[in-house]
Amino acid sequence: MSGRYADWANGPVHHLMTKEEIRQWKTIGSDQEAQAFIDLFWARRDPTPDTPRNEFREEFDARVKIADDQFSNGRDRGAMTDRGRVLILLGPPYRVSGSGSQQAQGMSAPVVTPRGGVSVPGPIGTRARQIWMYAHERKPKYIPRSDFSILFEDEGVEEWQLAATQQTKPEIILQEAVVGLIVSPKLTKAPFVTSAARVRRTTFNDLLLDAAFKKFRSGDQTTIGPANLTWSQFVTPEGQNFVSAQLYAPAGSNISAGQKVTFFSVVENSAGQIVDIDETATAMVASGNDVYVDKSVPLEPGSYAATFGLAADGRILSAIRTGVKVEALDPAASSISPLILSNNVYPLKEAVGPTDPFTFGGLKVVPKGDALFTPSGDLWYFVELRNPGTTEQGTPSITTQIDIEGSTPKGPVELRFPMKPANAAKLQGAKEWYAVGLAIPLEGFVPGDYTIKVRIVDTVLGKNYNLEKHFRVRGL
Repeated sequence: MSGRYADWANGPVHHLMTKEEIRQWKTIGSDQEAQAFIDLFWARRDPTPDTPRNEFREEFDARVKIADDQFSNGRDRGAMTDRGRVLILLGPPYRVSGSGSQQAQGMSAPVVTPRGGVSVPGPIGTRARQIWMYAHERKPKYIPRSDFSILFEDEGVEEWQLAATQQTKPEIILQEAVVGLIVSPKLTKAPFVTSAARVRRTTFNDLLLDAAFKKFRSGDQTTIGPANLTWSQFVTPEGQNFVSAQLYAPAGSNISAGQKVTFFSVVENSAGQIVDIDETATAMVASGNDVYVDKSVPLEPGSYAATFGLAADGRILSAIRTGVKVEALDPAASSISPLILSNNVYPLKEAVGPTDPFTFGGLKVVPKGDALFTPSGDLWYFVELRNPGTTEQGTPSITTQIDIEGSTPKGPVELRFPMKPANAAKLQGAKEWYAVGLAIPLEGFVPGDYTIKVRIVDTVLGKNYNLEKHFRVRGL
């Protein structure tokens, strides 16, 4: 099981897991098994399992965010504290009272958020007690008691811990909640499968990285460190829109192949609200003398601000913030992907998922993140062609024309390649998707700034696609 799943059960979701689910999770050994487990896990708790929307999971995410915002003690994220656990399993209380310190004795009523969260003041000074009372409409239906209270105790260091009383054993109530939240216990397969390769979150697990990101986000900078960002939007044959992103560090940037990093991403919607955070423990991958990491983020159509970065030990090594616009791509339409320039294209030996970054039917295309090439190698251009027209023989008829224009110390450069038939290679995993690309030798190119213009013509449908990218050639 890869790093994208390894920590899933160690976060707030652990509060929801039954003993049997914990045992089952420990036996899982692959990403495919992990994703199937996660899909079924959420489906069994979905109040409307016959629809793609999972209201329970939405409420869970909302409670996790409230707990993180309000119950952190500076060492642990709020959702992993005892108060966070109770809020996640039982929801906000009907009333809060306290004793044992001046602030606890004068505790105000809970502040209810639009999603039902609760803001509870913390204690100051000596040992304090905090009592959450559940009754009336605030009493969860899956708890058989008519009303009950949950007691927390603290010694003035913000370590609120569950405590038992003669009337209430909180662990019994919380275990009743774990079981009661499962509305479809006999479900053996999720009716709706998550196409994303991970679970969407809106908070950091690493509190140091959270603080580092907030500092970066609050400043005027949009970049920090040496890495170059390449991102492009794609769509799966099933209709999942996603963004593939790569951070590319050129040789001499003090980021080396094999170096262990956290590749993180933060996506905010047009209102500035965080809709997705991902932290992936990984290692930098060599591409020639340079290094890179990449990932994919499933996103619904819309406009976003996204931050992609590399971190180690809670410190940001490199980060880039950019606007991202996701279109509603139709996988059945005749269309084309963005143009990718690369000097590293190779067939994959293992099967990949439909949203794996910059993979196309068994082929890996590593974008040259800095767009800097040498006159001793090749420049590959690559395009994914979706649902082109086909001839009577059932094959596409594609022609391409390449123009390269440059500005060099020796003067302008113009290279015109004639229009000619192109080889459209069938991609695995999609019915009518093809790869169009070509390696252009750069031997003899004078160092300078260039633009490659690619014209692709679908002669059956009469459609023209005009794409262009800038690149540079340096001296040897």
